[in-house]
Amino acid sequence: MNRLTIIKYVIYVIEILLALLIQGTPYLLPELFGGKAILLLPVAMTIAIFEDEIPSLIFAVLCGFLADCSFSGPIGFYVITFSVLCYIVSMLNGNYIRRNLLTAMLAAVIGIPVILFLQFLFYYILAGYDDVWGFFVRHYLSRILYTLAVVPVFYGLNRFLNRKLKAK
Repeated sequence: MNRLTIIKYVIYVIEILLALLIQGTPYLLPELFGGKAILLLPVAMTIAIFEDEIPSLIFAVLCGFLADCSFSGPIGFYVITFSVLCYIVSMLNGNYIRRNLLTAMLAAVIGIPVILFLQFLFYYILAGYDDVWGFFVRHYLSRILYTLAVVPVFYGLNRFLNRKLKAK
């Protein structure tokens, strides 16, 4: 592993920690229509777009673990879902499709709603809460849209980082 790769990975860790800090600080990231963006998900996805499968899997596990800890739910849901999504995104971007904003948004439009709907399914529908679809519309729909809206920001940041620190 060369020096530029190590620097890039350290910057990824700083980016992840800043996203966690912004996401976890009360009133720093505004709630829109009852939902807050899950910033660690687009961070993990955009890292996966630019990295090979194994590094993207490691960063996905880190993001998933931090998301599990910050949402005070059982450890494992976000680790598993982020890992599967990021591995697939990394494999597709490395082998089958081009790395650009369009493919990043396409992966986000598919992946983010799937992960958040699975969370809703496991934690609300299967738990037997009343009025689950009203809760979904009021809280999860805005969370999905809000998380999708920040994907271009992290894509641009990671694209810039990868272009500047490309190993020769």
